[in-house]
Amino acid sequence: MKIRTVYFKTKDMNKIIAFWKAFLNMEPHKTFDEWHEFALPNINLGFLKLENEETSGSNCVPVFEFKDNEVDIWIKRAKEAGAKLIFDELENPNILSAGFTDPDGNEFEISKFHD
Repeated sequence: MKIRTVYFKTKDMNKIIAFWKAFLNMEPHKTFDEWHEFALPNINLGFLKLENEETSGSNCVPVFEFKDNEVDIWIKRAKEAGAKLIFDELENPNILSAGFTDPDGNEFEISKFHD
């Protein structure tokens, strides 16, 4: 297991990316309308643009990455511990994650290994 990505939710992508570019002194390695990502040593720092929804749950989301044959075990463990499933995109090749909330509403994802 490793944390592959931590991402923040934002309503103003331009403002937040300008800040992080200046702070990190680097350009993001992925840039899409709704997603920007910086490749930092040992972790990716991402930003997800929210269009019409209010920020809910948590504003920062860790993405735990597992080998394909371990994902179901960790999903079962999360559910048994009390996590609630909020989305399942494990079969979507662009996402490969399932999103959950813990008992306090903090969001996290369980993801298949990305190359």
